[in-house]
Amino acid sequence: MTCRGTCLAKLTADELHRFPLFGELDAHCLAALSAACSVREYGAGELVLGHNDTSYDVFFLVSGRLQVNLYSADGQRVGFHEMSGGGMFGEISAVDGLPRSVSVEAAVRCRVALLPRQRFIDLIRDHPGFAMAVTRQLASHVRRLTTRVFEFSTMAVRQRLRAELLRLARSEAGDSAVIDPVPTHAELASRISTHREAVSREMAWLDSHGLVVKKGRSLAIPSVTRIRSLIEESWND
Repeated sequence: MTCRGTCLAKLTADELHRFPLFGELDAHCLAALSAACSVREYGAGELVLGHNDTSYDVFFLVSGRLQVNLYSADGQRVGFHEMSGGGMFGEISAVDGLPRSVSVEAAVRCRVALLPRQRFIDLIRDHPGFAMAVTRQLASHVRRLTTRVFEFSTMAVRQRLRAELLRLARSEAGDSAVIDPVPTHAELASRISTHREAVSREMAWLDSHGLVVKKGRSLAIPSVTRIRSLIEESWND
């Protein structure tokens, strides 16, 4: 695969230690991981990984936001999730040696560290703490996908949208939360497997009932509990 992104300086062990995934790694493992990584910068909209790429390196998002997508034959985008700083990706192909299962694109300017596949495998073999961190990451993929299959199989669009809003929300004071920046209606539609018009109708309903409040590029949720209650109430509709 052609090298993408602009190459930058190395990643420090202190930067890696701030990753939630690597908070419990010892100094020796962090030093080995840092020495093996190179850092690249990607501009907004730039492709980091392409679907079906035959590359097997592992990546760590140092800063910025990434969008994980798939595209249909006619160009329709299906959004899986958005990743913020501190995340790892690419490990599935590194483990099974198969082509990339998704595309990963920079939503904003990003700094990304690259770990060659062989060094990734060496670290798993030589450092049990790193192996456990990777295992937890893979387990989180299974849980997320199980949740999505359940939602797509059992929930109406309005329930799926409300559940997605809660996934995107960051807690603030009390029961309130905020999504910043809030995805467009088209982006939300791609995440929950529907069309933009359905999302627009439901968002208008939530807004008219005071359940969401648009504030510039962000979306405030005055009561997370009320949104959760709506998801549960929908089962009885």
